[in-house]
Amino acid sequence: MASESSATAEGVEPRDYPHDFEAITPLSTAWVKWDVKGGGDRTHEPNINTNYYLEGSPNIQGVEIKATVGVRLICWSGSPGNGTPNITFDGPTNGKHKIDPRRLGGYRVEIR
Repeated sequence: MASESSATAEGVEPRDYPHDFEAITPLSTAWVKWDVKGGGDRTHEPNINTNYYLEGSPNIQGVEIKATVGVRLICWSGSPGNGTPNITFDGPTNGKHKIDPRRLGGYRVEIR
């Protein structure tokens, strides 16, 4: 029996794997902490290239971004993806990045 298994294994050719791992981008590669003026800080784990709303348009005075790859956090005053961005950040930030307080309505994280 053992000799049959080894004979069969020798006759099997390795298959080519059709996927390109270099081209695969993980869906959730970022962690964002919003420093809200007056307290109520929020943390999100956004999916890449997905628009998100910030509930209540909080008054943001800083942001911290952790990511396994270089990312860009794009923020809008109103609906995400609508009009000119209010502010953008390159991440990871290696700690909190302070900004002048401003109300933000939505954001998106993209790979740089």
